[in-house]
Amino acid sequence: MKLNLNSFLYSVSVALDAVEKELLNTTNNHSKKVAYISLLLGEEFNLNNKEKFDLCAYSIMHDCGIVQSFAQSNFNDNFEQAEGFTSHCLAGEKNIEHFPFFEKKENIILYHHETYNGKGYFGKKGDEIPLMSQIIFLADCIDTQFSLVDITLDTKYEVDEFVKSNVEVLFSPKLVEAFLNISDRDIFWYNLELLEMDFLLNEILPTFIIDISYEQMLKISMVFSNIIDSKSQFTANHTYELMGKAKILADFYNFTEDKSYKIQIAANLHDLGKLGTPNDILEKPGKLTKNELFIIKKHASLTHRILSSIEGMEEISKIASAHHERLDGKGYPFGLDAKDLNFEQKILASLDIYQALVEDRPYRKSMSHNNAIKILNRLVIDNGLEEEIVESIDKVFS
Repeated sequence: MKLNLNSFLYSVSVALDAVEKELLNTTNNHSKKVAYISLLLGEEFNLNNKEKFDLCAYSIMHDCGIVQSFAQSNFNDNFEQAEGFTSHCLAGEKNIEHFPFFEKKENIILYHHETYNGKGYFGKKGDEIPLMSQIIFLADCIDTQFSLVDITLDTKYEVDEFVKSNVEVLFSPKLVEAFLNISDRDIFWYNLELLEMDFLLNEILPTFIIDISYEQMLKISMVFSNIIDSKSQFTANHTYELMGKAKILADFYNFTEDKSYKIQIAANLHDLGKLGTPNDILEKPGKLTKNELFIIKKHASLTHRILSSIEGMEEISKIASAHHERLDGKGYPFGLDAKDLNFEQKILASLDIYQALVEDRPYRKSMSHNNAIKILNRLVIDNGLEEEIVESIDKVFS
């Protein structure tokens, strides 16, 4: 498949920013603002286009381990504590293992909170810290410690003073010099106020379209399935189990290898939009109110918004974002009916219900296979699911 790496990165940042905003109370477009500042700093260090793309990717995904960090800790919404929890650096470094960087560099994410004087989480100092890690750290500090909305001249002075006062403490002299160079350009500050950051990033980066196998794309998608599953203790294995069942059913129907990979990738990404759903709703032990139900149903449309804008993933997007559609047209987010849905969409929708039923949820314990099939059969009678697919699920997973 041909994958537009730029649109993939920018789209994924929507999901990562949504979960960071909930857990850490970060700003809108946090990852893209970090990427924008980092790219301008990268130009000061004469990085070539491929190096700048890699820097942009590391910047956007710098906190991709934060969900796992929260899941492993007792932290709730305290930014300082969460950022001080070294596991988010470790998890983030592991998460990016299969991302298609042009030149994979070690420990960029791992060391993105190291300070120049060696008092960071891992005790690295000076040139022991990779340049890209240093750049991301400075950009991250600026966006998290200062309000970059309605920027005034006082904002610029405050940021400049913060950076200068931390030379050889948090930041290297060369990095401070580079930042002050870009800070002297008024357009830098005006651009940071913009809501649409994709335009700015595309001004700096050329478009990179790569040939990538579906097998490679599956590995990349597993990065995000791990993040999704970590969002709530009650979905700890949902996406992983759904992907496995999608492969088994694809084999049962003798799908081609590429077709099998597509439905597995869609399974991995189907709940990407849930990164924007508040945990107090995901983990509510009782029945959801009408308003809470309205909010949780947004996740399917957010999945569609994220995936549909990625050039090269159009088919996968259609499968993933239709996992709550029903044959009678009473599903969501689009209200598609039987004539609008292809076989893969119908399979994933049926498997998603089955997987949810056989795992623990905050409002009930897991069901047996037989009880889950009884519910699926009722949905068949009500013209929600396709009978052939439910029969296959019963036969394969009994």
